[in-house]
Amino acid sequence: MTFNGMPDKNGLTPSQYSSVDREKKVYPPIQWWPLRLTSPTQKVAVWVVWIVAGVLVRWALDLVASTAAVSDLWVILGTVVIVAFARSCRGWSEPVAPPRAWWRLTARPLAGWWLAGLHLFAVAAPFVQGWPLEVDLPGITTLFLGLAFLNSSIRLTIQRHRTQ
Repeated sequence: MTFNGMPDKNGLTPSQYSSVDREKKVYPPIQWWPLRLTSPTQKVAVWVVWIVAGVLVRWALDLVASTAAVSDLWVILGTVVIVAFARSCRGWSEPVAPPRAWWRLTARPLAGWWLAGLHLFAVAAPFVQGWPLEVDLPGITTLFLGLAFLNSSIRLTIQRHRTQ
């Protein structure tokens, strides 16, 4: 099929790419130990399971412990889960079997730049608004995550430029 730009009888113009054969991405099955997630469906499913399990665990902990202790434990556990999830998710062209370098949290630098920016913005927002300085556990862990994603993206960018 050639692209002629003329609308069909329904008034639709065919895409110039409609005749191009695209390679369908085939993802390997989920690997449970160590956990390796490759397809977007697997990643969303694990994230949803974490949210549902988290609500149930938090509810159970609230029954047996003080609110302050549960909140602190939850912040630490959430940070550990985010790092574990980031290290378990693999990109399309990334090898599944070998472990990542200890500093690597994303498959490509752009995702890490975005995640670092979001975390660091969350830390900086109170200072920009003129709120008093308050050092707390959620702020420290958010800063840690922002710096970890920033470190990952800087190293991936340097690595990408060295191989070109």
